[in-house]
Amino acid sequence: MSKVNSVLGPIDTQNLGFTLMHEHVMSQGFVARDFPELFGPGYQERIIEGVTEAKNGGVDTIVDATPFDLGRDVSFLAEVSRRTGVNIIACSGWWMDLPPYISGQSPDLFAELFVREIETGIADTGIKAGILKSAADYGGVTPDGEIMLRAVARAQCRTGVPIILHSYAHEQVARQQLAVLQDEGVDLRKVAVDHVNDTRDMDYLFWLLEQ
Repeated sequence: MSKVNSVLGPIDTQNLGFTLMHEHVMSQGFVARDFPELFGPGYQERIIEGVTEAKNGGVDTIVDATPFDLGRDVSFLAEVSRRTGVNIIACSGWWMDLPPYISGQSPDLFAELFVREIETGIADTGIKAGILKSAADYGGVTPDGEIMLRAVARAQCRTGVPIILHSYAHEQVARQQLAVLQDEGVDLRKVAVDHVNDTRDMDYLFWLLEQ
């Protein structure tokens, strides 16, 4: 029976139920943790109320597409999951380009970090990521973006964890992204290209499906 890591531990995929595949329960979570005043009074309770409402509306599972550089806070995600009964799957990987002080690192180094978050846990929480994420936007895959994309690909090949891609549909950026993933040996049946609803270019959409 197939399992996936949730923020409260592994669960059977057959028990995921109705699943929202790309949500952000809370972006900039570590900013909120240190500067809660910026988010207004009771922001955590507002989030929990919103997820509870989703649960009451039939949502069983949320895939949270917030990696570290978007402010991921998996301890808060675990609290939300416990209090609402909604399964939450946290992601590893990287969103956009690297800051200058870590730019140019090897994809293998980042792949090791992502594998650790999947197999051992995120920081000291013991919470394991259940999905990988990479991103490219307008202008396509940048040099730093390719480093992170290859890192995510290598982590995927080692762990089998699926990949979600933030992609810019208007420029058909997924053509570049999927080429890199294929070059790294990723099984594209384990890849989701997100934000394709931003285009009505049917040739592009059918091409994506064929991949």
